[in-house]
Amino acid sequence: MSILVLADLHEGQLAGATAHVVAAAQAIGGDIDVLVAGEGVQAAAEAAAKLDGVSKVRVADNAVYAHQLAEPMGALLVELADGYTHVLASASTTGKNVLPRLAALKDVSQLSDVIAVDSADTFKRPIYAGNAIATVKSDDVLKVITVRSTGFDAVGTSGSATVEAVDVMVDNNQSSFVKEELAQSDRPELGGAKVVISGGRG
Repeated sequence: MSILVLADLHEGQLAGATAHVVAAAQAIGGDIDVLVAGEGVQAAAEAAAKLDGVSKVRVADNAVYAHQLAEPMGALLVELADGYTHVLASASTTGKNVLPRLAALKDVSQLSDVIAVDSADTFKRPIYAGNAIATVKSDDVLKVITVRSTGFDAVGTSGSATVEAVDVMVDNNQSSFVKEELAQSDRPELGGAKVVISGGRG
């Protein structure tokens, strides 16, 4: 088996969620490649190469992938996916935007918000707002999966994977990036916080 993990980027840097997705890939088993796609992402690629369990980092560095829009990213993944049995991404905004497009283009079902791996084709995911856990088996040749990062512990950073450039170029005349507005806060990002304290009625 061979697994492709789509790296999650935050302001051009490798997001912590990627290490959790690699952990899910390790639970599946097989060779693990990480795809780092964006513009000016060499630092992110080098960080991905240090993740434990990663065999190879594939870098698609081009302006068309700058904001990881679903249309060019989906086309890129379609070109690369034939060599893999699984394609994984975190259940972040990017993963939820890109992977459904890949699944549709490859005519396979998507497994969303996976929190545990039973085997290479059987996974657990929450349903009914987390009040029940479903065990789902996929018979698709290509398994397209978004991973809930809180379900897996992050892998270490003592690896030394090879880094190679991806020469796949795609056209994007369907969408364009207009602007991004981010709320400024001194608090850590919820997805990357080590401790989350919530309140309310029991």
